[in-house]
Amino acid sequence: MKYNLKIDEERCNAESKFKHALKEGKSIELKEIKKLRTVTQNSALHLYFTFVAYELNNLGLEFHYQGLTTQGLTSRYTDNIVKEFVWKPIQMALFDIKSTTKLDTKQINEIIDVITKYFGDKGISINFPSIESLTNKK
Repeated sequence: MKYNLKIDEERCNAESKFKHALKEGKSIELKEIKKLRTVTQNSALHLYFTFVAYELNNLGLEFHYQGLTTQGLTSRYTDNIVKEFVWKPIQMALFDIKSTTKLDTKQINEIIDVITKYFGDKGISINFPSIESLTNKK
């Protein structure tokens, strides 16, 4: 059973359940559920991939397809190429997590730090999308 401890009624129910298990000498397992990203955060992440692709293309870099029989096949960077061939390899190296849906905010920030450093070394600043940055409000 799940209880959201930020909601008074659910917290009371959880306390009651815990006290009952304690009184009965039962074994229980507590598990903290990590809050993963929202739909809005997911959209911002994919917009970030587009920003990164744009800057890679502006640097004159091209994506080189590997494992194809045709040698030298390249293309411009796209948001999906950035996700699959830039973001995910960093994600796997840092956290051994295959799906972006399994990342929490802290992990996303660490991957962004790696990408930010790469572009920062080239004098380019890429901000993660936010309402404030998109409307130029501070």
